[in-house]
Amino acid sequence: MPLRTEQAFALFALILGIVGGVLLISGGFKILLDLLEGNVRLNLKTLLVAGIGIVAIVASVMVWNGKYAVGGSVNIILGVLMVFYGEVQNGLIIMVSGILGILAPKIED
Repeated sequence: MPLRTEQAFALFALILGIVGGVLLISGGFKILLDLLEGNVRLNLKTLLVAGIGIVAIVASVMVWNGKYAVGGSVNIILGVLMVFYGEVQNGLIIMVSGILGILAPKIED
């Protein structure tokens, strides 16, 4: 059974959101390795960015499950936040995911 256009946009938004979120979360692994090595210095920015990556993945799953407006809006806000926070490429990926999520139900076959 082929995908409808709405589902294809939602799937592409999900994939982009997961990719952007995983790229943001990857910085959190550095903190985990530092903690395991005995360094107790925590970087709050990296923890915040990793948390935003997790929220971006959850919002992308919301888009895939049919909550287009909520998931898309959250991803757009997180993408803008990441662009201003210095993670430009990842922020743009998440922002495009949000835009596709909002546009998905408006696309006609």
